[in-house]
Amino acid sequence: MKQIRDQTGVRVDIPKKETVLPNGNGHANHDDDDEDEPTIPVTLTGPQPLAYEAQGLLNQIISSKVYSSTQRVRDIPAHILPFIVARRAHFLSAAQDGNISLALNSVAREITASGDREAVVRVVESIKKTVEFFETSLTSIKISLPKRQHRLLTGVNAEAILNKSQCSVSVGKAEEAGDEVTVWGLSSDLPAGLAAVMEQSNSKYIHELTLPGPISLSKQLATYFNNIQYGTTLKAAHPDVDVYLPSADASTPTLTVDLVGNKPEVDAVVKQISELLGKLIGGTRDVAIGWLLYRVLTSKDGEKFVYFARIHS
Repeated sequence: MKQIRDQTGVRVDIPKKETVLPNGNGHANHDDDDEDEPTIPVTLTGPQPLAYEAQGLLNQIISSKVYSSTQRVRDIPAHILPFIVARRAHFLSAAQDGNISLALNSVAREITASGDREAVVRVVESIKKTVEFFETSLTSIKISLPKRQHRLLTGVNAEAILNKSQCSVSVGKAEEAGDEVTVWGLSSDLPAGLAAVMEQSNSKYIHELTLPGPISLSKQLATYFNNIQYGTTLKAAHPDVDVYLPSADASTPTLTVDLVGNKPEVDAVVKQISELLGKLIGGTRDVAIGWLLYRVLTSKDGEKFVYFARIHS
């Protein structure tokens, strides 16, 4: 808009969105299928020839945008989402020659398609039809596996199971009780899915290192480990071992550090943690502070304090 004003000397008035009413002449209209900006009246004030020139420049901007669109496929069921993500290439092919991009929001379980309007429509329709297919076609089977083995069934490991067996696997949250694992797939694929889950769950050595008690001490140690980012330190020294530190807010009767990898490497990490625990016993405690000091400790000054404690530990 500034460029148009500078080039033509015409005043361009665009009302604020909140001043545009839902009814009347020139008010906001929304396309039910996409998330384009609402239509609003634009006023050009100046000599007629220059006003027409400004109008032409505006039309050029509009014409470059009107053929683009953004749509979202929302609330994809959690057990179906992995199957949808795995078919990204198929959905992109539905765009044909259209220019399009796809973005995934795993937390919201939604996929955003942006690009050429017609291509977006085709891709979104393909995603919706695929979701509908899996809603009626997927079946599941539940098995019980020790909680520690659930670590091996998430993230890239879950993707590997899906690629190998055409089945997905879902596990409960780490802090939740229960050892149930659910395998999802077409009925003809479930035997292969179960085999892939069992193979993956036993693919690495898992060690649960219990923090010393009582639980109050365990929580102090867990807080210290997390504050100094001890998991990152261990991972840097032992890149082939996955380290899962416990949360001090966990409600379990004991807190454990879970280590996943080949046994010799895991044993080396256990030794390193054990040596640090030996130094920390009697070296942590809870301190009651006033709320004004709490605000200081959670500020950047507090971060300096944590850094100081870290380099002197």
